[in-house]
Amino acid sequence: MTVVVVLLVVAALVVAALILVSARQAGIGAERPSRYGRRRRVRQAPRFRLERLSQHRYVLHNEGATAAYDVRVDTKDLTVTEGETHMREFSAGHAQDYLLIQPMHGHVSELIVRWRNRPGADPEVVAELPLDTEVASEGQEA
Repeated sequence: MTVVVVLLVVAALVVAALILVSARQAGIGAERPSRYGRRRRVRQAPRFRLERLSQHRYVLHNEGATAAYDVRVDTKDLTVTEGETHMREFSAGHAQDYLLIQPMHGHVSELIVRWRNRPGADPEVVAELPLDTEVASEGQEA
């Protein structure tokens, strides 16, 4: 009789453990779309990268999956001889060429790009992009 009671208690514990594990996995599965959706939105957002081509030539890339709106490039004291510093829309995959000259009175080490994820009153997003401004060898073209 004692053996039967022990077996029933063990069976009940095993069934309870299986129910608990099953319920826990269902809860984890319910969280996945939410986390996945957040990651997906982050990947879709505009993402800017600055590429240096030569001593003074740079390219600003939008590597995100969506366009950026009301884009402003703050070049501080750099002289911009080519390239727009304000754009209404900067499409995904778009690249903008710049010819940037360092000021004579100092050194600028970064550009600041400001944009909105949607046209209108969205909050402004800001990214600081470092300039690779090492001195190029003499004779290198701009």
